[in-house]
Amino acid sequence: MVGIRSGIAERDELVSVLFMVLLFVSVLAGREIGGIYSSYGEVSELMVVFHLSEEEVAGYVRDILRGEPSELTVGMALTLPSMRKTEVVTQLPDYARRWFISVSVSPIVVHQPEVSDIEISLIAEGETLQTSLFRFEREKVPYLNLIDRNVTLSVEDVNRLKEVVTNASDTYNGEVKLTLSGRALIHLLFLEAWLPFSTTHHILVRIPHVNYISSGWVDLERKPLTDAEVGREVMIQFEMYNPTRVHSIYENVTVGVYKEGSPEPVHMESKDAAIAPNSEAFYFFRLVLDEPGVYQYSLEAEDGFILPLEDSPHLRVSGG
Repeated sequence: MVGIRSGIAERDELVSVLFMVLLFVSVLAGREIGGIYSSYGEVSELMVVFHLSEEEVAGYVRDILRGEPSELTVGMALTLPSMRKTEVVTQLPDYARRWFISVSVSPIVVHQPEVSDIEISLIAEGETLQTSLFRFEREKVPYLNLIDRNVTLSVEDVNRLKEVVTNASDTYNGEVKLTLSGRALIHLLFLEAWLPFSTTHHILVRIPHVNYISSGWVDLERKPLTDAEVGREVMIQFEMYNPTRVHSIYENVTVGVYKEGSPEPVHMESKDAAIAPNSEAFYFFRLVLDEPGVYQYSLEAEDGFILPLEDSPHLRVSGG
């Protein structure tokens, strides 16, 4: 009986030892897996900052349009924005096991990722015009500092770039959509992955102006007029359209009202008109005509559209 009890006791001790070993291995494995998972979370928050202004991009495109050889230098900074401190994710068990686990459990260690190659594509109005791969040595991505890198883009098919830019400029009154899209090669332990990034600019290759749509004589209720009475207030209504996608346009519009047979205007007035992107707007000039006759007007936006006097509608004023 003593021998049997002794064998049972030895077996229980062996089971206890195996249990403690398995627990020890599980804790270590869990800590390592937790470290990899936390590192993955940090890598997913990689920040790419472009040191590139809209004016620099616009200048590059304007040089291309003028036929001047030009290259676009793109400054980039890579960093991990996280400044959180990793906390201990384990809890001390009961007193009997505390001495064992306390020597094996420590805060999760986040493995610092590295970055090497960078691929960048220049996209104009949705069309990819150039894709370049830039080779760099692996470098650890810091938390509180930046990795600064400069790359130079040069478009091989310059004629196609000119064509795309010119068509967009004609359609959107000088505005062109350019996108820098790319990816960075990230290394984490034995893993590699390409992380994408992109930035879009709506540049201006020339000063934008609104498009003139229509105009006419109207009353105070905005109903069209062909005849009016002397001394009654009338309005000149004009409609404009801003074809750009992100830029508001401010135009200074001047009206000149002329009586038939007189070279001098009977009324001159200017108005600042603001129009939001991709929208139409109506503006009005209000005036009172004190003499009978037939009147016409001219409209002109500074450095923009012109409506000649002979193209405007007539208003016949009677009475008095």
